[in-house]
Amino acid sequence: MVVFDIPYDSVAPGLWLLQKNETEYAEFCSRDDALAHALAEGRRIEAGRCQSRVVLNIEGNDGHWRAFDTSIKPFAS
Repeated sequence: MVVFDIPYDSVAPGLWLLQKNETEYAEFCSRDDALAHALAEGRRIEAGRCQSRVVLNIEGNDGHWRAFDTSIKPFAS
């Protein structure tokens, strides 16, 4: 399983960190850019490894993390 974490808040003005499997993976200028990259990379991983499941953990403005698949539907475990 591959897990991407997309936080709600930036770590600095204009800097969002994207984590992949609990490791810092990339930096982006916006949350939307981080999410778009995670989606594209997740879909690429799924296409290349038929057995791999990809989860996008997205933090909401309420501080709660929610899990989604690469079609942005709630992740069903």
